[in-house]
Amino acid sequence: MKIAGIVVYSLPEQLDAVQTRLEQMPGVEVHGISDKGKLVVTVEHDEHFEISDSINKISAMESVINASMVYQHSENIPSEQEATL
Repeated sequence: MKIAGIVVYSLPEQLDAVQTRLEQMPGVEVHGISDKGKLVVTVEHDEHFEISDSINKISAMESVINASMVYQHSENIPSEQEATL
């Protein structure tokens, strides 16, 4: 499991649309929103390249000014433990 914390800056007037698009992306969860256009987001995938792909897609999203990774964590969970999580 790989997880990254991202701060996304969007145009404030497009905040709702950006949030909707983010929540439709696999592995992406929005945790906090500022009315000034800042969103706190996590991205969770099995592989590092999937995290990078998601961040690149978020950065290229319409009305997104910037997406910056502020945290990354990676751990290997044996498959028998994964089933109990």
